[in-house]
Amino acid sequence: MYCKSLSLILLSMLAGCGGGSSTDSPENPTPPNGNNQTTLNTLSISAKYKDSCGNETAAGDAALLVHNNDYSNKEIIYADSNGNITYETENANQTISIVMRGSDEINGVKPVFLATYVDHPVSDMGDYFHYSDSTEACQCQYFDLNVSVPARANDFGNGRISGVEDDGHINNNYGYTSFVGLESCKSATGEWPLVSPLITYSNPEQSFAALVSDISTTTDVNAEIAGVAVDITTNDFGASKQVSTVIDGDFHFRNYAFDQASNVYGYETDSVEHYSVSAYKFETIYEIPNVDDAFLWIASREYSTELNKSFDLPLPIMDYTTLFNILVSDSGQYDLSNTSNMDYLSIGIEASSNNYTMLDWYIYAPTSGQVPSIENMDFSAFVSDDILDASIDSIEMSVSARGYDGINGYQDFLNSRAEMTTDNLTNEKWSKSEFVYFEITTSNFDITNSTRAESNSKVNKASAQKKVANEIFNKLLNKERR
Repeated sequence: MYCKSLSLILLSMLAGCGGGSSTDSPENPTPPNGNNQTTLNTLSISAKYKDSCGNETAAGDAALLVHNNDYSNKEIIYADSNGNITYETENANQTISIVMRGSDEINGVKPVFLATYVDHPVSDMGDYFHYSDSTEACQCQYFDLNVSVPARANDFGNGRISGVEDDGHINNNYGYTSFVGLESCKSATGEWPLVSPLITYSNPEQSFAALVSDISTTTDVNAEIAGVAVDITTNDFGASKQVSTVIDGDFHFRNYAFDQASNVYGYETDSVEHYSVSAYKFETIYEIPNVDDAFLWIASREYSTELNKSFDLPLPIMDYTTLFNILVSDSGQYDLSNTSNMDYLSIGIEASSNNYTMLDWYIYAPTSGQVPSIENMDFSAFVSDDILDASIDSIEMSVSARGYDGINGYQDFLNSRAEMTTDNLTNEKWSKSEFVYFEITTSNFDITNSTRAESNSKVNKASAQKKVANEIFNKLLNKERR
């Protein structure tokens, strides 16, 4: 059931994978000068796992799939015990898939995490991380923390906290907020991570924050870092806003506003690296036949070392049907190149059994192309069809596009992505970006054509959806690390 259905879905869904533009060199090519010597290019990867508290381990069970023009496997190369993979070819570009594994078995097999790159440059890819939420190798404890605000001792605020595994229960009171049952995790030999509570007030609008360097020795702290209101303008008055203060590569002091009239804040401390400033819109979409859940998330973001300026963050203009049509394309052709300023397309499928992920697959491709022969792609060496057939009960599919102001198209993105580190996110190449993301979840694998979907989606703007929007925002931030 599963594999047959999945193949049919993928054939209509993955309409963005370059259409076999990756080329294989002919056998025994003869160079123009008649010299039979050929030049080999080397693709190398150092595959690693990183867990929730920063532990890194070599991915000795990783593998590289090298694909033919028809997307069948030309070769499977397994990592050595240090997670190193090397492949030599005459090609300058090659369509590849990188296979990583989950740590805990589900139905007798470890989950498969697969990333396919259409026409990837044959070069040194450096460290390639698979990030997990696992805390199995971490030291985790629960803590309580009281945060007082001397400047608003008689007022009732709204508390948030970043830097913890679980924020427990938040009790807001006059002049202080109690965080009860915080879960914090660290590596066995490391220090407790930085914890960053903040409390925001209205009438007048203000926000105050604190940094807790060792949660294991701190039960009470004063929030005396005054938040700086960040000026964000966008082209959609219904857009939400978000600001994070980045310290040691982590997002701290995350705070949101769900209308243009309310403030969001950045916090100035000596340890700040830069700020992540976003405008975004989240829409829950109803009445797509045979789809359990669907949403569209549109965002514009800037990384900056400055707070005291105006951030102009127009949202990209794209209707969800533009992305949905890629998932259900009949023609096999798609083109987002003229829709918005996007550099690459990403299509994902997550197949689950009883809410546990068994297959998580992302394909990165140009913003225009045609359907490849996805049915030829074979990862049965890592999980059998029979197990998937018997196990999968829901599929989450997504299609997204991202564009950077300093990047010029898909190949430029692939050639430059190794440079996209925390240290240089504020560089002109990466500092401003736009993002559209459409996701559907179904337990009915008969996805219908978008023409049967209602063109006017119902958008739930109730307060209950705000929490969902925040969770999606954080989820997509984490997915961006791929």
